[in-house]
Amino acid sequence: MYSPANAGTRLAGQLLESMTLEDKVGQMVMVGFEDRSLTSDLENHLNSLHIGSVIFFARNYAGPEQMWTFTRDLQRMAACRPAPAGFFTAIDQEGGVVARLLSGVTVFPGNMALGATGCSAYVRRAAAVTAQEMLELGLNMNLAPVLDVNSDPGNPAIGVRSYGEDPQLAATMGAEAISASQSAGVVATAKHFPGKGDVTVDSHIDLPSVPHSRDRLNSVELVPFKAAIAAGVGAIMTAHVTFPAVEPEPLLPATMSQNVLCGLLRQELGFRGIIITDDLFMGAISKRYGLGEAAIRAIVAGADIVLMCHDPGEQAIAVKAIWEAARSGRIPKERIDSSAQRVLGVKALFGILTPPVPAAAATAGPRSVGSQANRTLALRIARESVTVLQDRDGIIPFSLSGGAREVGLDGVDNCKPVDVLVISPDIKNLTMVEDTGPHGSPLAKAVRTFVPGASDMTVSQSPSKEEIAAAATIAAGRGLVIVGTYNGHLYPAQAALVKRVAQAGSPVVVVGMRNPYDVADFPEVGTYIATYSFRDCSMQAAAEVIFGSTVPTGRLPVTIPGPKWRSFA
Repeated sequence: MYSPANAGTRLAGQLLESMTLEDKVGQMVMVGFEDRSLTSDLENHLNSLHIGSVIFFARNYAGPEQMWTFTRDLQRMAACRPAPAGFFTAIDQEGGVVARLLSGVTVFPGNMALGATGCSAYVRRAAAVTAQEMLELGLNMNLAPVLDVNSDPGNPAIGVRSYGEDPQLAATMGAEAISASQSAGVVATAKHFPGKGDVTVDSHIDLPSVPHSRDRLNSVELVPFKAAIAAGVGAIMTAHVTFPAVEPEPLLPATMSQNVLCGLLRQELGFRGIIITDDLFMGAISKRYGLGEAAIRAIVAGADIVLMCHDPGEQAIAVKAIWEAARSGRIPKERIDSSAQRVLGVKALFGILTPPVPAAAATAGPRSVGSQANRTLALRIARESVTVLQDRDGIIPFSLSGGAREVGLDGVDNCKPVDVLVISPDIKNLTMVEDTGPHGSPLAKAVRTFVPGASDMTVSQSPSKEEIAAAATIAAGRGLVIVGTYNGHLYPAQAALVKRVAQAGSPVVVVGMRNPYDVADFPEVGTYIATYSFRDCSMQAAAEVIFGSTVPTGRLPVTIPGPKWRSFA
């Protein structure tokens, strides 16, 4: 029976027949680069390697108009090839702590904040808006959502990127995000299969392991991915993690395991979309394999697209190694053809196969990206995600009309403004995956919308003894001290600072600007708020809660270690 999808599949098959080996391999490679426009060097690099997919980072983005021009030029280049097939133009726009597009667009609070709202409608709306804005910039694949179930508070790389510790919550919300994104026209990518929420090593640095039994994997890690497949997700990204219950070979990551990719994902779970690897430059892979060898092993195992985010020289060597492995038979011809066909088929399904030419109405570039309506939605979600874990001292809401009174010479009774101090960590990229954006404290910026004269102090991510002493000194005698923590549960010096500041005697509110687990390290502090991200919308929502213009309704989607906190989960 004829249908647009069948017609697209037929077109993909015809295009495949016209392709050389190099063309087919090019459809199986996604590369990153440093450029912010289609330079002649970049064009030569992409064409010489027949590359079919690209990934963008913050380094490639200057603003909506620039990105729209860049992606438009890439697709025009693709249209001029002997075997023309549009690019997958991919990006990690998860929201929250991982967002490559920051200026001029709408940035949502992220998965754990959405989990804290408990509202699947917000997930749908956030994913739909993100996809719509991406399309206006010429971006057609989102390497999101994260479907890892964050069951280990010590996980250094996932944390708030997860919806929470409940597999069913992650499954429900992940499926909503996938459906909304793909209905809007952007390919969604569920990651990181089979799930790396329960690890304590960051794959960017070294190779973690999930040593659980198959029963445990079936009841926790795999639950969200089964829901993603049922929702028709276009792509699934592999994890650079070992899973001994599925792959018995020691130190063989899922990315290179035929048992995981073909046996578990294809045969058992029935996934028919694109399997894409996580970046092969990550330490979990690069410490053990060269880029070309890693790519070859991943393709042999069943990967359809291998991701190479850096170093064009290494990319060229790796792609040529794949060509040679295909010519020699190390990579079977059927393996190349099936993956290239699958990639082209998904491109056809999403209208990407024929390189899109901008409509006349779109020649002015993106128009509604970062609209006030979209930003208002992000703030609304952030407001309903903020979670007050404790307020023993009744500080929240804090009254700004309670300052000291002074009678002037004119006999007028004046209220002296409350002296507010904000202490924030110098937010750095903790896991080599997130982009922090402009310098300066987003928490202090938000507080100043209520207290324009609020002062602020920035300390190191792991503050020194001198910084801690200075913070305690400057906090003494203040009307209110607001202290931000940022993954403080992984940086004990942050907890030491919070305790010293609290001992200075001023009223203290602690704001968890990332993972909510920090509070377990300073239970004696009376007031703690979890925001799940440091983005402007989340910081504004936190300030609104502190000063009483928003009533907090968020609930923890994870368990804080220790029996005291279990009732909040």
